[in-house]
Amino acid sequence: MTKITHFITKLSKQVVPTTTENFYFGNSKAAAIRRHNLTLYLTKMLKINPTTLLLGEAPSYKGCSLTGIPFTSERILTETPFYKDQGFKCIDDSKALDSEQSATIVWNELQNYVEKPLNWNIFPFHPHKPGNKKTNRTPNKAELELGANFLNELLAIFTIDKIIALGRKPESQLNHLGYTYAYVRHPAQGGKNEFVAGLKAELKEN
Repeated sequence: MTKITHFITKLSKQVVPTTTENFYFGNSKAAAIRRHNLTLYLTKMLKINPTTLLLGEAPSYKGCSLTGIPFTSERILTETPFYKDQGFKCIDDSKALDSEQSATIVWNELQNYVEKPLNWNIFPFHPHKPGNKKTNRTPNKAELELGANFLNELLAIFTIDKIIALGRKPESQLNHLGYTYAYVRHPAQGGKNEFVAGLKAELKEN
């Protein structure tokens, strides 16, 4: 079993609270597609050997919760050159594919850079409001601590020199864990321009 396979197996078996969805868990077609996509992504990134990690907060119901890959949507998997025609799958490509605003902003900008960062979330599961998986909520302290275990394991697989905290939640957790990091404004809620400027300061453009 490779390190990536072990990591995704552990991820898929993690028990989460009732107001959190582990979308990698189970034998459904959708869960299998998400595990497949994440395996393909992490394997590709391992070959690229990135030195930077872009760390977000948590998956959204229209983005990573569908695809299994942080900072993506089904539309990004089918339209962005980094993913297009490389074996990534959508759960139901017979319907109009979903897009996710923050993921779209992130990838519109990442396409300008030669070296793509490894993308991850400080909490890798989907926190939602009680009884409604088609909502997003901020991960709580216990969830952030759980996510730290997977972050540490991911950092043991990749050789990362710089971590960029995308937003205040990953920033606070990285600070708590004692990691050195750079902070960049999250693109949501009017933060696009600050995000673009912040990323430009931290990454090497084409």
